[in-house]
Amino acid sequence: MMAEIERAAHAYCPVCNPDPGLGEPVTALCGATHAYWGRRERPVNNCPACETVVAKTVYPCGHTGGER
Repeated sequence: MMAEIERAAHAYCPVCNPDPGLGEPVTALCGATHAYWGRRERPVNNCPACETVVAKTVYPCGHTGGER
Protein backbone atom coordinates (compact mmCIF):
# COMPACT_ATOMS: atom_id res chain seq x y z
CA MET A 1 0.00 0.00 0.00
CA MET A 2 2.78 2.47 0.80
CA ALA A 3 4.29 2.06 -2.67
CA GLU A 4 0.88 2.81 -4.20
CA ILE A 5 0.61 6.02 -2.17
CA GLU A 6 4.18 7.01 -3.11
CA ARG A 7 3.33 6.71 -6.84
CA ALA A 8 -0.09 8.36 -6.50
CA ALA A 9 -0.96 11.95 -7.35
CA HIS A 10 -1.17 13.86 -4.07
CA ALA A 11 -3.30 16.85 -3.10
CA TYR A 12 -1.76 19.93 -1.49
CA CYS A 13 -3.15 22.85 0.50
CA PRO A 14 -3.23 25.86 -1.87
CA VAL A 15 -2.58 28.25 1.02
CA CYS A 16 0.44 26.41 2.45
CA ASN A 17 1.82 25.77 -1.05
CA PRO A 18 0.68 28.77 -3.15
CA ASP A 19 3.27 28.53 -5.91
CA PRO A 20 5.83 25.78 -5.30
CA GLY A 21 8.83 25.69 -7.62
CA LEU A 22 9.78 22.55 -9.51
CA GLY A 23 11.75 20.22 -7.24
CA GLU A 24 10.78 22.13 -4.08
CA PRO A 25 9.74 19.83 -1.21
CA VAL A 26 6.04 20.11 -0.39
CA THR A 27 3.91 18.21 2.10
CA ALA A 28 0.73 16.61 0.77
CA LEU A 29 -2.51 16.61 2.73
CA CYS A 30 -1.86 12.99 3.73
CA GLY A 31 1.47 13.99 5.30
CA ALA A 32 3.76 12.58 2.58
CA THR A 33 6.58 14.95 1.59
CA HIS A 34 7.78 14.88 -2.01
CA ALA A 35 9.58 17.11 -4.45
CA TYR A 36 7.03 19.09 -6.45
CA TRP A 37 7.02 18.26 -10.17
CA GLY A 38 3.88 20.08 -11.33
CA ARG A 39 0.17 19.76 -10.74
CA ARG A 40 -1.72 16.89 -12.29
CA GLU A 41 -5.21 17.65 -13.49
CA ARG A 42 -5.99 14.01 -14.31
CA PRO A 43 -7.99 12.18 -11.59
CA VAL A 44 -5.96 9.01 -12.20
CA ASN A 45 -4.24 7.11 -9.40
CA ASN A 46 -5.02 9.72 -6.77
CA CYS A 47 -3.68 9.12 -3.27
CA PRO A 48 -6.61 7.63 -1.28
CA ALA A 49 -5.43 9.29 1.95
CA CYS A 50 -5.35 12.73 0.28
CA GLU A 51 -8.82 12.18 -1.17
CA THR A 52 -10.13 11.45 2.34
CA VAL A 53 -8.66 14.71 3.65
CA VAL A 54 -9.95 16.74 0.67
CA ALA A 55 -13.47 15.55 1.48
CA LYS A 56 -13.26 17.22 4.92
CA THR A 57 -14.21 20.84 5.56
CA VAL A 58 -10.88 21.81 7.15
CA TYR A 59 -7.45 20.44 6.27
CA PRO A 60 -5.00 19.32 9.01
CA CYS A 61 -3.09 22.62 8.56
CA GLY A 62 -6.24 24.56 9.54
CA HIS A 63 -7.04 25.92 6.06
CA THR A 64 -10.08 25.09 3.96
CA GLY A 65 -10.07 24.02 0.33
CA GLY A 66 -11.76 27.27 -0.69
CA GLU A 67 -8.99 29.54 0.61
CA ARG A 68 -6.42 30.97 -1.80
